[in-house]
Amino acid sequence: MILNYREAAPIDINVVTDLLFKLYNDEGQSPDLTWDELFAENEQIFMDENHEFFLALEGNKSVGIGHGSLRYEYVNGANDGTKGYLEAIYVLPEYRRKGVAAELAKCVEQWAASKGCCEIASDCLIDNIDSYHFHTKIGFAETERCIFFLKEIEKNV
Repeated sequence: MILNYREAAPIDINVVTDLLFKLYNDEGQSPDLTWDELFAENEQIFMDENHEFFLALEGNKSVGIGHGSLRYEYVNGANDGTKGYLEAIYVLPEYRRKGVAAELAKCVEQWAASKGCCEIASDCLIDNIDSYHFHTKIGFAETERCIFFLKEIEKNV
């Protein structure tokens, strides 16, 4: 298996959306997100210089995606200044456990470093043990755990 890795171009928007849709829906991340909504979001992301998508390809077949961003706001556990952020990573099931995700993460890291970052952060859901182990295996250190709360209130108009 010979894979190539490259930055995605706007012409790749359909494959980018397909792969991220699999992540967000097949993996239970955002089951209410439609493909069209994700496509529209990706159109905006492609125009934002603070984001970059990377593809893993076997020949012409896209088998994985990494999404990186630059974050200027507070990021749990990080120092002040601009940080790289591993927003998303997904590899087709038949290509997993072969180093593809690690290479995609490395692409995001190198891109963030080229933008002047000296740290890269990421996150995963608290019950996503596979993602947790992936992150620690490629060198991320857990910084803290957090539980978010939401309470609906009556509008007072």
